[in-house]
Amino acid sequence: MNIHNYIEKLRALPDKQKKIILWTIVIILALVMGFFWIRSAINSFSKIEESIKKVNIPTYIEENK
Repeated sequence: MNIHNYIEKLRALPDKQKKIILWTIVIILALVMGFFWIRSAINSFSKIEESIKKVNIPTYIEENK
C-alpha cells in the first residue's frame, strides 16, 4: 500500500477514530520505553550493588577492639 493512500485514508477517518489510533500508538510506545527504562534501572542497580560490595568500610565496633 502506498504511504500517500494510507495517509489519505487516515485523514478521512472521524476525529474519534483518529484519537483512538493516536492514543493506542502513544500507549504502545510508552510500554516499550517503560520496559527498556526498567531494564536499564535494574542493570544500574546491580552495578551499584557490585560496587558497594567491593568497598571495604571498617565498622565502628572493629575499630574499638
